[in-house]
Amino acid sequence: MKVRIFRAISKSELAKKVGVSATTLRKWMKECAREFKQMGISRNAKMLPPCAVKVLCEKYSIDLYEDEL
Repeated sequence: MKVRIFRAISKSELAKKVGVSATTLRKWMKECAREFKQMGISRNAKMLPPCAVKVLCEKYSIDLYEDEL
């Protein structure tokens, strides 16, 4: 059984695991800017906390599992 988890991850690592370019990830993050601002996450942050990873995964239907991280 695969377990869906969210952990802190760098933007570059997340883009690589999802299979998108850094530019695409930045566009996605721009679309989530309001949520990230409410969470206190800077757009210049190199690491994304678990709550930000969860927002991106839910919004863009990304499935990251324990064995993939």
